[in-house]
Amino acid sequence: MTRRDLPAPAGPAAPAPGQGNTPTARSLAARNAAYEAMDLGDFPRAMTHAVSALDLARGTGDAPLQAKAHVTIALVLAGVHDDEGAQEHLDQAIALATQAGDARGVALATVNAAHIDLERGRYREAAELLHGLLNTPSAAGLGIDDPVAGTELRQVFHMNYVKAASTALRGGGGSHADAPLRRALEVSAAHLTALHAGELPLASPRHLPDVLDALTGYAAFRGDWARVRALADERIEVALHTGTEHAIGRAFMDRAALAARQEAWTAAIDDAVRAARHFEAAGQKLDVLNARQLVADSLAKQSRFQEAFSVQREITERSADLHRAYARQGAQLRLIEQQAQAAELRAEAFAEAALRDPLTGIPNRIAALRFLEALHASGRGGVVAMFDVDHFKRVNDTYGHAAGDEVLQRAAATVQEAVRGSDHFARMGGEEFLLAFPELSAAQARQVCERIQWDLGALSWPEIAPDLQLTISVGLADLGAETDPRLTLRRADAALYDAKRSGRNRIVLASG
Repeated sequence: MTRRDLPAPAGPAAPAPGQGNTPTARSLAARNAAYEAMDLGDFPRAMTHAVSALDLARGTGDAPLQAKAHVTIALVLAGVHDDEGAQEHLDQAIALATQAGDARGVALATVNAAHIDLERGRYREAAELLHGLLNTPSAAGLGIDDPVAGTELRQVFHMNYVKAASTALRGGGGSHADAPLRRALEVSAAHLTALHAGELPLASPRHLPDVLDALTGYAAFRGDWARVRALADERIEVALHTGTEHAIGRAFMDRAALAARQEAWTAAIDDAVRAARHFEAAGQKLDVLNARQLVADSLAKQSRFQEAFSVQREITERSADLHRAYARQGAQLRLIEQQAQAAELRAEAFAEAALRDPLTGIPNRIAALRFLEALHASGRGGVVAMFDVDHFKRVNDTYGHAAGDEVLQRAAATVQEAVRGSDHFARMGGEEFLLAFPELSAAQARQVCERIQWDLGALSWPEIAPDLQLTISVGLADLGAETDPRLTLRRADAALYDAKRSGRNRIVLASG
């Protein structure tokens, strides 16, 4: 499920007015970017944004902001079914919010933990988690409106509570132990009924299908099947006019499930087939399999066993492919987690991953700019070198982009071995790189760059380009205590272009 389809990932807040480009605003913007990446199914990119949000939040010392970032990371991990990792981050979010006395932060983490339970079909656990929140001081957080999201968290709580409790209590026999759940269910259902009737304003129009979904479950709990059908039909109409492909698929899938409960097998098959089509368009492969499974089960109920077998065989094959895909995505995210072993907190390692170039593994442009700013602030000074690989476009055009990637990777590894641990080496983009030499003179930096030119020229490429000889052009600029690092970067860049204009494969020191 994507964030914009069902209520609970409750909500990223946009930067509040007046925050501008502050670390707080950038952290919130990174969270929004993470949610957008999740909507597109790009979980590695979502993790990059999420850990950036946490890194920025940690820099502010704002515990509630850090808690929100942990919730975002939890949702990314849950998206690839790493529920254990997701729970760890939700626990950290609750701990941070509790320590800061942030009742809304505790409520936010709890509502999202219940959302994950709902996604896994753990309705009883979700209902009890949400009900437990009502019996703590943090329940007050549901009444605290966000400056941007407004009443969204409170409304999402009611949507999730009705969905979870209606399903958990259905057929429960009305035991005395469930009486508190039933009473709270009536309160939440009344709130959603008022939202549906327009008596209360929806925090976001995108939640109308979610309200209808929850009220459909409540009507089924009460055995009002005419209302169940009417609400399910309305939800499909709303989704078709305003929803994403995934939202439309969920609406058809839930109506198919209702038809199956009433043993209307033909209707169940028709809706499940439509659901699968929309899930396929949305790239939601697991939901496609669930829809196809409902088709197979309904065919079997009609004694159409050959057709059911054919669908089931397709499901088996696609399930194996999906399992491998989840394993690959999970491995990508676990790789980021492994980097946390050397850091004080896992979040710091996540932030480090967001500052690395994925092709070469060295720091990226953002990391380089941060290093230069820190070096300048320290007053130590040094030299900045900008260099790029000469005629790199010719390498790509002649030998292919895969060969070009290998050239960049080996070149980066060679340079990394040639510099000190205190130096900073980063890929600025394309074939352009930066080297920062703290506390070196221009003459010393030039010697290092000459050695790098020699090392790169000595590389051989028998497998991809036997006749290739690598050369680089280099621009050097002093970074003084009084010099803006961005100005130094521009001067080094200008010197680099002077080196290229004067014949390439040479080193030029910026004048002045």
